[in-house]
Amino acid sequence: MPGVTLKQDPLISNRFFLDMGGIQVSAIQEVSGLDIETDVAELVQSTKDGKVVTIKTPGATPVKTGKITLKYVAFKDDPILKWRTDVIQGKMATARQNISIVLYNLLYEEEMRFNFKNAWPSKRSFSNFTSKGNDPVTITLTIEHEGVSVAGYNS
Repeated sequence: MPGVTLKQDPLISNRFFLDMGGIQVSAIQEVSGLDIETDVAELVQSTKDGKVVTIKTPGATPVKTGKITLKYVAFKDDPILKWRTDVIQGKMATARQNISIVLYNLLYEEEMRFNFKNAWPSKRSFSNFTSKGNDPVTITLTIEHEGVSVAGYNS
């Protein structure tokens, strides 16, 4: 019917949590890099009457994912520090972990989950220090992974 819309609450991006199998990081301010894309191969050809036509098809890598970036408030007893230290010390068997970013709805029920396979932190950066501010020190963590699946969203 024209003009009829479904009443649905949108997903809100401010209720999320990092699930690392027991390690809790509750002061996460931002998550980015939740990208899933397909490489595209282009074939340009000419038709019999000389028109140029471009055909696009999935490329050699069927699914490509980005790096995850977390921004969180720094604490003296940073629960993620050991994870990063394992990487620096070459303990990759311990460092590679399956982790999840969990998104909650307005009733604090799990709505969507991004599951990352064999994730490990490749970079850790502290925010700038300034004598003119009141902001807490934050850490930006870059996380590599070997694949992602999404549960709960249109599934």
